[in-house]
Amino acid sequence: MSVSEIPEFLSKPAGATAFRIEQEGDLAILWFDLAGEKVNKFSSWVMEELDSVVTTLEQMREVKRIIIASAKPSIFIAGADITEFTAIKDAARAESFTRFGQQVFTRIARLPQITIAAIHGACMGGGTELALNCDYRVMSDSPKSSIALPEVKLGIFPAWTGTTRLPRLIGIPAALDMILTGKTLDARRAKRTGLIDEVVPAAIVIDAARQFARKQTAKRTGGNTHFYLEGNPLARKVIFAKARKSVMEKTGGHYPAALKAIEVMELGFSAGYEQGLAAEAKQASQLVVDGTARNLIGLFFLMEESKKDRLSSKARPINVAGVLGAGVMGGGIAQIIADKADIRVRMRDLNWDALAGGLRAAARLWGKSVDRKRMKRIEMSRKLSMITTTTEWSGFHDVDLVVEAVVENLGVKQKVLSEFEQAAKAQAIFATNTSTIPITQIAAHALRPENVVGMHFFNPVDRMPLVEVIRGLRSSDEAVATVAAFARKLGKTVVHCNDAPGFVVNRILGPYMNETGFLLQEGYRIEDLDKTMTDFGMPMGPMALLDEVGIDVAVKAGQILLESFGARLEVSSALNSILESGRLGRKNGKGVYLWQDGKRTGPDPEIYRILGSRGEKKADSTLIVDRLVLPMINEAAMILDERVVATAGELDLAMIMGTGFPPFRGGLLRYADGRGTEHVVRRLDELASSMSHRFKPSEPLRRLADDGVSFYERYGGSSQPG
Repeated sequence: MSVSEIPEFLSKPAGATAFRIEQEGDLAILWFDLAGEKVNKFSSWVMEELDSVVTTLEQMREVKRIIIASAKPSIFIAGADITEFTAIKDAARAESFTRFGQQVFTRIARLPQITIAAIHGACMGGGTELALNCDYRVMSDSPKSSIALPEVKLGIFPAWTGTTRLPRLIGIPAALDMILTGKTLDARRAKRTGLIDEVVPAAIVIDAARQFARKQTAKRTGGNTHFYLEGNPLARKVIFAKARKSVMEKTGGHYPAALKAIEVMELGFSAGYEQGLAAEAKQASQLVVDGTARNLIGLFFLMEESKKDRLSSKARPINVAGVLGAGVMGGGIAQIIADKADIRVRMRDLNWDALAGGLRAAARLWGKSVDRKRMKRIEMSRKLSMITTTTEWSGFHDVDLVVEAVVENLGVKQKVLSEFEQAAKAQAIFATNTSTIPITQIAAHALRPENVVGMHFFNPVDRMPLVEVIRGLRSSDEAVATVAAFARKLGKTVVHCNDAPGFVVNRILGPYMNETGFLLQEGYRIEDLDKTMTDFGMPMGPMALLDEVGIDVAVKAGQILLESFGARLEVSSALNSILESGRLGRKNGKGVYLWQDGKRTGPDPEIYRILGSRGEKKADSTLIVDRLVLPMINEAAMILDERVVATAGELDLAMIMGTGFPPFRGGLLRYADGRGTEHVVRRLDELASSMSHRFKPSEPLRRLADDGVSFYERYGGSSQPG
């Protein structure tokens, strides 16, 4: 069966082309220009056309050098067409396509001419593998130019020769680093790694590639052979063993692609290049049909969909921004605005000590970039100078948007909003960083409620990728669109929410944190609760999360949810007792855990005395997971029924990006659908009967179970906000 006969694959659109050859004497340029698309990507028909083009190039004996370039203005090759991967259900068919890709790229490597990849813009996945099969690679110095093998983030690994070929070019340690992390390199870092031969000016990338090509007199034969590891079986064994250990420590074995990549790379050196390619195709093809890959690919599509917005045309530009509150959140928000949006930020607080702390927090974040050589100190100074401070309202008359990050108190937020409206221009947007208070309540007495929108960042601001954009009852389309567009400019993933206490993430997290308190009261050990959930796949356990978020913040949020939703979100007295003992968590170095120099050391045994517990109850991991996760599913069903968020997919995206819910599980509702809504309801009924009414299944969840449908069947994957 030929690749074009695989029924899941896309057929070639009538008249579509992807490649053209321009000959200039003894030099030819192979232009990749996928018709009708903004980016170049490899689909089955594109690969078949490339195979045909390679045949043509083989016959052009008068041509001595070939440059492979992109006709797209800001992208080289985005990689493979992921939509085709989702269509394949059979590993044998996946292997057929993978082997075909290897064959095409190997033919490029064996062309009689000297080949040069001229990379300008993003070069990802299959694009990088094509470049690896060229004799040489030049890359523009444009900030848009980057190169990576990000397949592991989709639950697979490079299998169009990349895993076998890359370590022969840049060495095993560097290749493992790229493949196992999916990290992206700019041109200069790629050259230092040995991946790129020359960095050239972006404005003249093709001319520079021509000049580079004419200097080359011979093809390269094989990879670099001077690396010690490649020729030493014992050294290779040690480095691969360390790589496996590192992957297991970081992932708990939940992401099989990284382990398979190590296995394939090791085999490629012990059994030879051809055996490495065969293993690439076989192992990667099995991963394609694995549940982990399908969940991660589903997440990729959710993230891509979140970048689109039907309201985007209504967004207004933000040239000057303000931040109200210079605490941990305020300082972080000011820093990311100056860093990513590269605009002036006016930061206000009631006292100069707080403002100095906000500036120190921003300086520390940029200082890390300087230490890692990702920013020059002079650039750090320039960025820092863009943040100005005040204890008054001076300088706020010209801001286009202000982010309010003051204490989580309705009265305080309303007062700050009123003062801002007196100082600001009429069209200025007030974006409140509230975590639980409804936007409509905050804007209840506003002069211009249409300009009030929720913009909920997550802590730490520089690392957490999610921003919930919340529409109040009177928020305008323009204000919502502007806040969403600005969040994306800051590099954040946006999930749109309609107004409700706790919105999406904190409302779902409420039952999770509350139940943790009940488990702690019952005598479960702190470390057992955390280990159970990290084994489940959470980035940190609930007890560690409590210390990171702040015990005072968690208690306050829990109280707001209790007042809003009643007894089913009853707050465990354990958290109040811990708070009353003076423990705030990381922020004051006293929490559920012991802290030293800002680092968590171990559980504080004093917690058990405070709660009147011995902490000796034997951990039942299955029961703990059910008690913590199933109430979140229950709450999610109500959120969808109330249309707080439009789709199951957007809710899953929010939970993955906002709480770190295991991506390999596809999200909270993918996990629920995997267990089955009928099973979830049955298990909640059992817990409600044996333990507490707080586990009682909600009516929306019961309807799903009674109808025998999943969350994704009823609520879909993604859509635009209403």
